[in-house]
Amino acid sequence: MNPTSPLTRLRFSRFDCRSEFSAVEQIWKALQARCAHPYFLSWGWLSTWLKTLPPAQRVWLIAGFSNGEAVLAFFVGTTISWLPVPGLRRAALNATGNERLDKIYVEYNGLLADPEIAVDFDLFRRACGQIRWTELRLPGLSCRFAAQLHPLTEHPEAHLALLEETTAAYWVNLEQVRAQNMDYAALLSANKRAQIRRSIKEYEKDGLIAIQEAQTPQEALRFLEQLANYHQKEWQERGRDGAFSNEYFRRFHRALITERFAHGEIQLLRIAAPNVELGYLYNFVYHGRVYFYQSGFNYQPGNLHRPGLVSHYYAVLRNAQHGHAVYDFMAGQDDYKKSLSTDSEPMYWLRLFRSRPVFWAWKAFAAAKKRAKTSPLAYRLLQSLKKLASSQENER
Repeated sequence: MNPTSPLTRLRFSRFDCRSEFSAVEQIWKALQARCAHPYFLSWGWLSTWLKTLPPAQRVWLIAGFSNGEAVLAFFVGTTISWLPVPGLRRAALNATGNERLDKIYVEYNGLLADPEIAVDFDLFRRACGQIRWTELRLPGLSCRFAAQLHPLTEHPEAHLALLEETTAAYWVNLEQVRAQNMDYAALLSANKRAQIRRSIKEYEKDGLIAIQEAQTPQEALRFLEQLANYHQKEWQERGRDGAFSNEYFRRFHRALITERFAHGEIQLLRIAAPNVELGYLYNFVYHGRVYFYQSGFNYQPGNLHRPGLVSHYYAVLRNAQHGHAVYDFMAGQDDYKKSLSTDSEPMYWLRLFRSRPVFWAWKAFAAAKKRAKTSPLAYRLLQSLKKLASSQENER
């Protein structure tokens, strides 16, 4: 980097998000006003996150200043982990590093930077020097931020990094729906159109399907509870814990709905025919983009009723009618996301290490996890180790 470049003159500072909350809010809101950003980097999402975290959880705001003005900022949570080595100093970008608390899942992750600032890996790594860490988690990175950190995604091991996952985020261009005179089905494959139409015909034998949007925070919370009931029933029948089994996940989203509904950021939808409820969708609405976040569906026997496909079909139409730009299914390999979308972009999950021995220890642990999936006994042993490590983190 050129020593005379303005970037080399950036002064970095860290702020404790609990004791210096007012300063943190001022810095973030000022940057947010002049930086394009997703909902997960909005003050609405982040302030709710900071306020609902346990008192012992440390989160810092790292800010870069030029001529006394903040031009770059991001949050870093820190924790002590016990895997793959005891006492590991773990940090996480706009997250805590604690798996239990990070189940709210950040996507399109990155930082806020003044449009005049050219962010790259060297700058980001220098900013991260404000805190002590051995492992830095980078969850759900947007393709734009990943491109700025391209040495990590192109040659991860050369920088002691692991590229854990690359997953497509699928979305619907709602302008295309409007251009088709609201014939969203025309943008889908013939097979998907047929599935949706057959399912709608079954549901509407006793009357038309209707979509209802919660009109108050109280109604939205009631919708969320019904959604959670359907969601948990589905996952428990699969023998898995659903998202709402996590107490912090529930607490965070109840707080988010309570605090942000009046700002127009929360969309809870109920989809139902006269004699049967199809289910509920929980979305965020921000700067013309509708982010599908969570769902709960009332599944019926057989394969004629497809509550998920039909619910999203009606949600896309509703949001296209309301003038929004994008209906975003976000990251995931589920077939319905790909089949209902018009566009996609990649999202990345990485880990960055400062210690070569810890880097190789984590690689060995990750390889053991992969092999354990073919051995039930080994898998249960690794899961027990993870639960033990998680309990140690949660006690801190």
